Amino acid sequence: MREAVDIRVIELKERLDKLCNIHILRTYIKDDPIEFPHSYQDARDIELAGFIASALAFGRIDLFKPVIKKILSFSNGDLYNFVINFDPHTDVKYFENLYYRMCRGRDIACLLFLLREVIRKYGTIGNLFYSCYDRSSNNIREGLQRFVNSLREIDTTPVYGQRSFTRGLLQLVPSPESGGPCKRLNMYLRWMVRPDDGIDFGLWKKVAPSVLIIPLDTHIARICRELNMTQRKSAGWAMAGEITERFRLLAPEDPLKYDFALCHLGISGKWKEVLIDGAERNAPRL
Repeated sequence: MREAVDIRVIELKERLDKLCNIHILRTYIKDDPIEFPHSYQDARDIELAGFIASALAFGRIDLFKPVIKKILSFSNGDLYNFVINFDPHTDVKYFENLYYRMCRGRDIACLLFLLREVIRKYGTIGNLFYSCYDRSSNNIREGLQRFVNSLREIDTTPVYGQRSFTRGLLQLVPSPESGGPCKRLNMYLRWMVRPDDGIDFGLWKKVAPSVLIIPLDTHIARICRELNMTQRKSAGWAMAGEITERFRLLAPEDPLKYDFALCHLGISGKWKEVLIDGAERNAPRL
């Protein structure tokens, strides 16, 4: 059995490595929320645009991308200064007619207010995350939990008129505490932490790529079930962690290196013909 598993790992790694052609992968950026931080050059703008884009990246891409584009347009290309100078009393008017699903314009404005408070206190979002993440334990879930708690402790009275964290704002700032996969926050961590490879940015140097958890969406869950990388039915944090452990067999220092390619392969619908053939369907689990 051990020999079969080793062969399985080698075969799968070879197929996945072929997907990681950076010239091809970069053509997918325009069809991904990572397009927005790629529109900036300054690291401070990239970090902020990435957080805003990832927070709203749920549902259909053709529906959330226009909303993100509109939000970023308010800054006239100077996102950092727009955020750090954001005035909840006067700037909320820009968001009055903006909404996305359960998130009202005021919820989206409050997201920028939270970012303003983070930048004013910590300088960068990354510095806040570093203060929440224990490098000695390498437990990214605990770090994310403390990070989200820090955001949720910010007094939102200047935006809502009272200290409140509405349903819409909770959607934008999810927590791993409930056991959900926290796909968007893990995606944001991938963008910030993984090395600058033409897709991700490698801005947060104090977090090792090896500790990241895969941003689990329907495409990744479906593909990984077919590849026998998980037997779980529920797409929660436990499944994301289990799948990540399987990817660590293939790339111990960078288990998320295949995430972007796999996600877009899943979107294309061609993943079975690329990754699975008849002989592999009954292959041993990784």
